[in-house]
Order: sequence, then structure tokens, then C-alpha cells
Amino acid sequence: MTQSISAAIHIQGSTVRIVELEREETTLRLRRLDSATFEFEVAMHLRDGAGNDPLDQVRAAIREMLGGTEAASMGLVVHPLDVYNFFMPVPTGLSDQARERRVAYQAALVTDTRSSEALHTTSRSVRIAERNGEEIEWLHVLAVPQAVEDRFESLVSTVPGPDPLRIVSTEAAAEVMQRRAEADEETEGYSFAIGAYPGHTEYTLTHEGTWHHAHAAQEARAPENRTYYAAGVLNRIGVPMAEVENLFVYGPEADASTDGPLETVFDRRAVSLDPFDGLGLASEQSHEDAPSTYVPCIGGALRAQSP
Repeated sequence: MTQSISAAIHIQGSTVRIVELEREETTLRLRRLDSATFEFEVAMHLRDGAGNDPLDQVRAAIREMLGGTEAASMGLVVHPLDVYNFFMPVPTGLSDQARERRVAYQAALVTDTRSSEALHTTSRSVRIAERNGEEIEWLHVLAVPQAVEDRFESLVSTVPGPDPLRIVSTEAAAEVMQRRAEADEETEGYSFAIGAYPGHTEYTLTHEGTWHHAHAAQEARAPENRTYYAAGVLNRIGVPMAEVENLFVYGPEADASTDGPLETVFDRRAVSLDPFDGLGLASEQSHEDAPSTYVPCIGGALRAQSP
């Protein structure tokens, strides 16, 4: 008996990818897999609103790729530097209203926005921790100006089904890492993934199989710089590199050139985060891109299934 069908749209530079997943008990099946590449940066037009005609082309392509979808849930995945997103601590036990006030205030500060009403903001509880003897809750917050949110809505307006959940690619990568750890029955310790892209590098950390932290850097593009920033991310949150038991890479630049510095510093080889083999996805679909480039898209569809 089919438990759920979910889909995701992933926007990366000039490329839009889509997947549709069906989950039956513990088995995942890939129902759709497709992509479209344009002659312009899709994320830039979503962010800056530089004309409507280019987005009309994207909207039409998404409608063609996802037309008639039966997905009961959907994710819209963007990269961390294309939106405002950050982690913030709040005391545990806050009422929903008090939490929303704190999130709105912090989002206005981070985005330098005078009115919280000018922002579209969502938040998600990531983990519970202890600080100075008190229990705190770490939230991940995603915020965009309302004009950008309107363009997001317009982009998916012709796709049937629910309004997509907004997801950053690091969160989607954490979802793939979590499902892979569960499949391998290896949910203890830390796992660290590095997403290598032409314009930025992103870092995702999971602990005991769940999302723990993430970061993105525009400057870290050479393999040595990516490794330097990776060490810095872990140092800032107090996680020794020796405690990282699994090291993954994904993205269009996650090739052998990434391995050398990483292996030297972490004393282990980085493994490609393959969302197909790693999750045992049964599929008759084929894809030309490297498997790890679909990590954000497949992870977004998995995240959309979660409560």
C-alpha cells in the first residue's frame, strides 16, 4: 500500500531539477526525474526580479516536468546564499506566539528590514542543547522579502498539489544523510557533508542521524579553501574533526580534486553522497548528471514527506 508521494523542485544557478518519489513502507521508488537548463541564472531572477519573461520560461518548464503530479507534499529547494537563513537559540518551552516574535525580530535584524511584515519567514526546530546550565532549542530560520516570496509562489502556481515547503539545500542534504544512516543502521556519531558548487561551498553536519548545523561560504572554491572552511565550521561549533565518522561530498564539483586536502586534514577519504545507491532507490529513470548533483532535489522530496 502506497504511504505517500512527494516531489521537489531544486533551483541551482541556471538549472532546475525535479523529482517525484513514492514511498511504500520502507521502499522508495523514483517516479520522475528531470531537469531543464536556461540561458540565465534562475535564482538571480527570483531574488532580484529582473524581468518577468525569463521566469515565464521557468514556470512553463516546471509545469511540463511536473504536470499531473500526484504528490501530496512538495519541496522547493534553494541554496543558502540565495536566501536569508540562519540558526538561532531560544529557551525551551516558549509558546508559539513568543517564539514567532523572537524569530520575526531576529529575521528583521539579519535582513536589515524595518518591518517584519515585509518578510516571509519560516522556522524549524533542529536540536535541543544545553548552554550555561540551561536547556535551549536551536531553530533554523529561512527568510525572504515578500516580493521574492511572491515570485516563488508564481513559479509553482501552475503545478497541482500543495504549496511547496521552502527548503535550503543544506537541510535537504541532511535529510539524505539521515535516511542513508538509517538504512545502514549507523546513526551514531557525526557525519559531515561538503557541497561543492561553482559559486559557493556549503557544509552540513548531522549528529546521531539528525540535522545539527550548516554553513555556506562564497569564498571557499579551491579544494584547499573548502577544506580550510570545513575545519573552521567544526571549530566554531566545538566539534573535533576526529569525531567526524563519515565524510561526504556532493554537487557538480565534488570530484577527485576535492579529496586530497580533505583526506589529509580529516584523515579519511570523502565519499560521494549518492542519493540513488545510498537510499536504494528503485528506478527506471536515467540521468546524465553525476548522481550527487541530485542530493538537494531528492533530499527536498524526502523532507517534504516529514512532519
